[in-house]
Formats: sequence, structure tokens, C-alpha cells
Amino acid sequence: MQLVTEDNITELAQERWSGAKDPRTAVAAHMALTWRGELKPGECVIVLGCGAVGQSAIQLARAAGAGHVVAAARSEKARERAKRAGADTVIGLEDFSGIEADLLLDPLFGAPAAAAAQALRPGGRWVNLGGSAGETCPVTSSTIRSRSLKLFGYTNNELSAQQRAEAISTVAHLAARGQLAVDHEVVQLADVTNAWRRQAEGATRGRIVLVPR
Repeated sequence: MQLVTEDNITELAQERWSGAKDPRTAVAAHMALTWRGELKPGECVIVLGCGAVGQSAIQLARAAGAGHVVAAARSEKARERAKRAGADTVIGLEDFSGIEADLLLDPLFGAPAAAAAQALRPGGRWVNLGGSAGETCPVTSSTIRSRSLKLFGYTNNELSAQQRAEAISTVAHLAARGQLAVDHEVVQLADVTNAWRRQAEGATRGRIVLVPR
């Protein structure tokens, strides 16, 4: 165990979380859940995908008091990452049978989001912060109307300076305490070509962090 202080928090956060020097993904996940999504203690959250945003969202939802976190991911590797991040239930991207959730955290859009929307309870909130699965989404009007769903867009650009500072502080403290971590692989800059090739082949361990030497 190591004491976390204002003097060492940045160093500790960088040791435990690869995004500590550039915390935009975790800030986005945190604010999309708590500010835009208005997550309440005990609620069920669906997180789509398990890249850096998804892994962060799973852990941040738990830290914010979510009662149950459902992670949906396409590949077996991604689902394993979701389990390590602490998701209560891990499923495929279109396997939402029996799931009932209050909040959908959606960095994918496209067909996965349309499938997940079917699992939202009446009055459920759907927060979109990306479109990596498609710029359009085949959700029907009746799905939104029949459940009175609330659909929100999110971007970090909308945050005030105070909101951004508070979110970064929250993220850094959680990372320093070991409550927020993202799978990553540290690669020397000289080996960047090989790293890019392995990333394209899906052979890397999460995101790649380049270091000068």
C-alpha cells in the first residue's frame, strides 16, 4: 500500500493508467456517465465496446455507484478485458436478451447501439460519444417512443474549464489509488513500425504507449 498525496498523485496515476498524461478518454467516460447520463446509485449501466473508453467506463460506473455494469464487446479478447475491468455481466455486442438497464454508454453507435437500446427500461438514457461501429444507427422510432427513451450526445468540447479540471482530478485520484486502469503495452519509439503492424493484426495488449527510449 502506498500513500496518495497531492505531491505524488500524478506520478502514481501515470504508473497505473496509460492515459494519465492525456486523460481525455477517461474524462469523456466519467462525464458521459455522471453529468450527461445522470447515473444514480444502484442503476444498471450498459457499456458498449471495451477499448480505452469502455474499460474506463466500466470502472468509473462502479466508482460512481452503479449497481450492475453490463459490458458488451465483439471479440473474446475484448470480453476478457471487460471481465478484468470489473464488469458484472459480459456479453456479445448483440446479445441483450434478458438485460434491463437504466443507462447506455455508447461509443460505437451503429447496429450495436440499436440492439442495446432494446434493453433500456422505460425512461432510459442513451449517451452517445462516438461512432466507431457506424455513423448511422438502425434504431426504430417506435423503440424510442414506446419507452420514452432519452438520447444525448456528448463531447469533451462542451465542458467548462471547471468541469474539465474536476473530472481530471477525479480520474487521476482513482488511477492513483489503483481503481482505474486501462490495458496497454509500452513500446519504444524505435519499434513503432512493428507495433503498428501488431496492432493492425490485433496482436497487441490493449492500447500502445510510445516512449522515446
